[in-house]
Amino acid sequence: MSLRRATTIILVRDGDAGLEVFLVQRHRRSGFLPNAWVFPGGRVDRADYDVARVVGGEALVRRMGLSEADARAHLVAGVRETFEESGVWLGEGSIPEASRGPLARGECQLAGLLETHGAALDLSRVELWSWWITPEAEPRRYDTRFLVAQIAERVGRHDESETVASGWFSPGELCAKAMSEFPLAPPTWWTLRELAQHGSAEAVLAAARARPHRPIMPVMRFTDGGMELLLPGHAEHPEEAIPGLARHIGYADGRWVASGGLDAS
Repeated sequence: MSLRRATTIILVRDGDAGLEVFLVQRHRRSGFLPNAWVFPGGRVDRADYDVARVVGGEALVRRMGLSEADARAHLVAGVRETFEESGVWLGEGSIPEASRGPLARGECQLAGLLETHGAALDLSRVELWSWWITPEAEPRRYDTRFLVAQIAERVGRHDESETVASGWFSPGELCAKAMSEFPLAPPTWWTLRELAQHGSAEAVLAAARARPHRPIMPVMRFTDGGMELLLPGHAEHPEEAIPGLARHIGYADGRWVASGGLDAS
């Protein structure tokens, strides 16, 4: 099955008690990751190639290892999906909150909204974080770029359609929760572990600029204990290790656990 291109944006801010990250919970009827808590994001649409009102992002586009058109479409999709799913607009000017639903349903296009309201996407506000590809064993597969963006206010709300809940959370606290309490896909859980190593939003952005941008495609394996993911650097994974990345993520006692990477000590 062919890979579907997608982009997700990790929204971070400095809270009173430290770094906070925004997540939304997917509807239980979602075709992909039902009930899971995720960063806002979604598929790259054909219309994302037609958005011309964009500022910044030249260096970011070069880092992505794609054609300029494909890279920009990924970035546009991330900003669009973040607006649709959270109401947070990463751009110059603004577009109406009331356009979230029609935009998500395809009743209007982002290019037209930008032109009508004199707004533009601001790609200088986002940085690359990671690049995950769904394992080959999965029936629905995505080639997903994870981006990170800082915002100042504690704003954002789920769309009450594709997503049913939302909030700002401490990444470290979320990592400690059981899956029955706060369901997370392994890439989301691992990303939260990475974010928890940083004390501020600016530190996250600085780290993003220095991170290697290589694809991470886990090898999925099923055992008596459940599912486990083998990551680059594992003896049974074909790719070389990526600095800082776990070698293995497994499931034990209702929680994800990792070996290698941040947990190497």
